[in-house]
Amino acid sequence: MNRIFFLLLILLLITKEVNGQSLNVQIIDSITSLPIPYTNIYFSNNNGLISDENGNFELIKSQLSQNDSMYISSMGYNKRSYFINDFNDTIIKLNETPIKLSDIFLTNKKLSSKEIISKVIANIDNNYKKGFTENKIYLSRQSNSITEKFIIDKFKSTVPDINKILIDSLLKNLTNENSSGLQTLAYYFRSNDDNNSKKIKIIKSRETYNKDGEILESINKKMEEAFKKELKPDSYYKIKSGIFGGDLEIEGLEELDSTNVESLKKFQEKETIEKNDFARSQIWAINRIYNLLFFERGTALDFILKPNKYNFSVPTFNILGDDLVYQIEAIPKGRSKYSATLHINPDDFAIVRIDFRNIKTVYSIKLFGVFVNIYLREGKMILSKFENEKYGLSYAKINFGQRTGFDRPIKLIEKNKNVKGRRKQNEISFRMDLITDVKTTTEFQIFDSKNINKEIFEKVDNKNEVIPEYLDVFTTNFWEEF
Repeated sequence: MNRIFFLLLILLLITKEVNGQSLNVQIIDSITSLPIPYTNIYFSNNNGLISDENGNFELIKSQLSQNDSMYISSMGYNKRSYFINDFNDTIIKLNETPIKLSDIFLTNKKLSSKEIISKVIANIDNNYKKGFTENKIYLSRQSNSITEKFIIDKFKSTVPDINKILIDSLLKNLTNENSSGLQTLAYYFRSNDDNNSKKIKIIKSRETYNKDGEILESINKKMEEAFKKELKPDSYYKIKSGIFGGDLEIEGLEELDSTNVESLKKFQEKETIEKNDFARSQIWAINRIYNLLFFERGTALDFILKPNKYNFSVPTFNILGDDLVYQIEAIPKGRSKYSATLHINPDDFAIVRIDFRNIKTVYSIKLFGVFVNIYLREGKMILSKFENEKYGLSYAKINFGQRTGFDRPIKLIEKNKNVKGRRKQNEISFRMDLITDVKTTTEFQIFDSKNINKEIFEKVDNKNEVIPEYLDVFTTNFWEEF
């Protein structure tokens, strides 16, 4: 009898130990507390099981290592994981995760690409601004230049201080990579009907660029001093490179005499030229962007003006901001260099955005030791409504890439129109082998645009009094007053 009691006691202890390593677990929804049926339970030892219709399963911990992990997953819920050694719960709550479905658009504007493009063409005059406009603009240009190769050899000079040692020092201290930035705020006046009707009133401008260090600056200063020492104030250099040639004015040769009216006048004229040249460069940069607009004559983005040169995809619907738009891909048939994604308003058939990219080399030429390869031009242009319910360019961002090479002899010969007869002149000659790769990002934003008449346009003073202010870094409060 005692033996039987002892055996029953042993059996009870064993059963208790086994039950201590087994858990009945239920998996439920964390919000509704309803059971989640047929949930996947798998372990790091590559074994697994499935819960029943009530989300229940039995976890026998004795069959697992304490270092194993348990993973719980079910469609529509976030997956959870546990270390077996730390797990003693009987309830597991799973958080529901939304399943994203494709957008469904209900519309009666089901048209073919051909019909949509035809309506875009028919509505160009109604949708886009014409005539004279005044635009408050921001222009930014960020550039990064990499010098892949720069060799100067066969160097000869009659200017003692400008010698091969100086040139070698210059090349040694030049950085292979340089970056620069230029930002301008201005009022820009234009007419779509006349390419010559462009004016700009610059409010403020700033620039930044890499400096190559004090050594390079001292070399440049030494070269400037050498030119001043050897050249007369009214001299200039004639540049020759085979069949190429031109004049080079060396700045800084003239000394400013504040008591000399002619000297002051000459420097004032040079300052005016510098300011006007800067204004013209900004107009040129802005015009290059406007000239890309799909409705401008001669545009490279001629998807609409020359639709026969492109294949257009089946239109789809998309959301741009808060608006529904047609989205069509334009793919060139032949030699055209750009493809694009067109976003078109289905109500008035105005193109409101173009994302374009070149699929072929934009431009390439190699002649007489000079080559130019424009390999990148891509970007986006957004058109928005301003006054009179007309669309105009409101934003553009364009990335540009160009490799340039120059491998030719160069000769600089001193010239002076005021010296009579032939006399020995200074001369510097060398051969230059240079390859650079320049990438530029231009960003253009129009804050406001309004129509003006021709009379107002003609009264705009085209004289510029602003040149960029140099800053080591761009500060955030530079435009605060504007």
